[in-house]
Amino acid sequence: MLETILSGLLPVAFVIMLGWLSARLALLKHEDAGVLATYVIRFALPFALFEGAIKTAPEKLANPGLAICLVFGLMGTYLIALGVGRFVFRHDLRTSTMQALVCGFPDMAYFGAPILAAMFGPEGFIAVLVGNLVTSIFMLPLTIVLTHVSDKNEAGHGWADTVHVLTHSILGAIINPIVWLPILGVALSFAHVTLPGPVVGSVDMVAKSAGGTSLFALGLMLYGEKLRINADVLTNVGLKNFLMPVLMVLGALALGLTGGPMRQVVITGAVPTATAASMFALKNNTYTTDATATILLSTIIGIVTEALLIAVFSH
Repeated sequence: MLETILSGLLPVAFVIMLGWLSARLALLKHEDAGVLATYVIRFALPFALFEGAIKTAPEKLANPGLAICLVFGLMGTYLIALGVGRFVFRHDLRTSTMQALVCGFPDMAYFGAPILAAMFGPEGFIAVLVGNLVTSIFMLPLTIVLTHVSDKNEAGHGWADTVHVLTHSILGAIINPIVWLPILGVALSFAHVTLPGPVVGSVDMVAKSAGGTSLFALGLMLYGEKLRINADVLTNVGLKNFLMPVLMVLGALALGLTGGPMRQVVITGAVPTATAASMFALKNNTYTTDATATILLSTIIGIVTEALLIAVFSH
């Protein structure tokens, strides 16, 4: 169990520390994290999700119960957090949307995948891939749409222009690489299309940089930032680290998931907030400090909760 946790956490801590040290030694500037964030969101992460889709057999992707449970847990947490940010903390729509993303976007690819692979073998990647598809098809487009709507409203558009704003925002989300690339990957998988080796190799070169770059950028962001523990951060951690696993359990029970699939969705729900969420916050210049603090605290607590889950499921 200890080896499993270390395998997932030590590389994460190492790369974050490299980013922090690069700023501490003045090799890079704190502001350089914004360039890395753009690279991750526009290129590396979309290609990583695309590669995961095309390398997964369609019959493994077609698991309705698993997919519905992940939609329920991920989007349920996202929508609850959006409501909490908007109506409890009285944030504006843009800030509430970033808070929802921080609470609803788990670090499935870089934190959850090593643990799931160690426990379930290659089958463990199915929950990671399907979960990332849920975020790509539902969560990220909704985040982009709400952010665009917020921008239009701040620019002075009234409710009479809502339909136009929504249409423009949805079109903007559709052409975003982080949305259409994973969907294209799923379509190719179901069509049994095999891409040439050189093409896959080219995609893989960019895709592999997503995890390390986002973690390195997070280290850059952390330098000079004070860890603020406030009501927002504590609420975010409560929603992400505790409410989401509970929703996964409820969804699994309602859908009759048992055995490996049930354990996979619960472990997926318990992983901490994804560093990609902080990349979105940084790119939008919104909620950055609270997002960073949430990721740190969520990761610390996530170590404990994942260890407990591994111990329980091992029996």
